[in-house]
Amino acid sequence: MEEINDVIEAQIAIVLTDIIGSTRFVQRNGSRVAAKWFGVHDRAVMSFIARNNGRLVDASDGHLMYFGNVSDAIAFAFSYKKYLRQKKFPFRSRVGIHWDNMLIVKSPEHLVRAGGKRINLEGIGKNIAARTMSLCAEEQILMSRAAYTQYKQYGHRNPNIPQKALTALVGLYKFKGVSEPEALYAIGLIQQQLQPPPDSEKAKRIGGQKKIKTRLRHKRWSELFWYFYWRLGIISLIYCLYVFWPLLSSSSMKASWNIDYVVLRPFEFFDYIGRSIWNAIKWFYEGYKK
Repeated sequence: MEEINDVIEAQIAIVLTDIIGSTRFVQRNGSRVAAKWFGVHDRAVMSFIARNNGRLVDASDGHLMYFGNVSDAIAFAFSYKKYLRQKKFPFRSRVGIHWDNMLIVKSPEHLVRAGGKRINLEGIGKNIAARTMSLCAEEQILMSRAAYTQYKQYGHRNPNIPQKALTALVGLYKFKGVSEPEALYAIGLIQQQLQPPPDSEKAKRIGGQKKIKTRLRHKRWSELFWYFYWRLGIISLIYCLYVFWPLLSSSSMKASWNIDYVVLRPFEFFDYIGRSIWNAIKWFYEGYKK
């Protein structure tokens, strides 16, 4: 870390949060109700920042802050997201994390007395963190590649990060105003929290998997239900076709059962094609043996 007057250059974890749909929330509930919820929200954010050794830079609908390492930044994000769920807040928030070399600029005292911020962050890292945050879904925590790299090296040592935390590469994105594409990673506890976010106004997805899959032990009950529902449904359909195929593929049997409907006649065609292919294979095989 190098200090020159009121400017400090340092490698830090930049974190940006933003309340999703804050304007709609105010319009729907009124200024007084919104102010009450936002006040509780802001006090909680300040508490989580302090607990995880962070420093607040700016606040409005969301917050700009920084931490000395990515582990503390992720621990803040998990605590913050969990708090919103547990306290049943009527809104959710985005979180974006980036690791970069930044300038921490201390404001002159006369500007602070006039209501200005005590510190500012300068560097392209703030833009990358903002673009990362803009893509985040309600229950997600998103990281840049640099933040993910730091987490893989040191993150498991932080006791405030859940031991069952999962990470996934959610895609490659082109950020507006940033020359190089950015690989983004999600961190969470269930498969839903690891899915690739769609494009935003300032970030376009240019590559990556369409869906992230996790192991069964990492799925929640609703995900397990649909996982087995579709597979059992397909197995049941195949079994039913196997059992009723003699009936479905025979026009005489369907006529005797009085179910010779037009919709069932394609099965006769499929049976004919299948038998033709099988006979052709047998003919070639017998010819090859001779």
